[in-house]
Amino acid sequence: MELMVVLSLAAVILGIGVPNFRDFQRNNRLTVAANDVLGAVLNSRGEALRRQVMISMCTSPAPNDADATCGAGSGWIVFEDPDGNCIRDGAEELINSATVDTDVNASSNTTCMSFATNGFKRLVPGEPTTAHMLYCDDRGNTARNAGGTDSTARGIEVLPTGRGTVIRNVDELGSWDGGDEGVACL
Repeated sequence: MELMVVLSLAAVILGIGVPNFRDFQRNNRLTVAANDVLGAVLNSRGEALRRQVMISMCTSPAPNDADATCGAGSGWIVFEDPDGNCIRDGAEELINSATVDTDVNASSNTTCMSFATNGFKRLVPGEPTTAHMLYCDDRGNTARNAGGTDSTARGIEVLPTGRGTVIRNVDELGSWDGGDEGVACL
């Protein structure tokens, strides 16, 4: 009889805990993706100041490869870009990279950001002045709790001053979806 009571309690605890643990894992994946890319942004800006050379950051399909190049992908590479063209040539030093988990849907209104020697974001032809990167899963940009303002999605905003920040407000992330430079959960 005692064993049956213990097993029943264990089943109830697991029934409550497993769904919460699944949400914890999903939230963790999104947080890691956003923080890794934000870290790459901050690293890019800092390296531009430290090295006194233009540093660029672009999307890459294989950011962990030693010979990683710019192209369509959800990962990012950071590299020394003395010519400022936002294309990694063979001689340009790879500084850092950020990988995004395959379970995370990544979207961005930019494929390249470049930082000048003063740490400010350089204007790159065809790229927006304020960069937005959005990381979602199948929940999209929804409130984590009923009536709450915290989103399940994570956004990164990089201002023209070069400062980057993680955004988690549902309404603010929703305002990014519009215009030519719009970004939304896929």
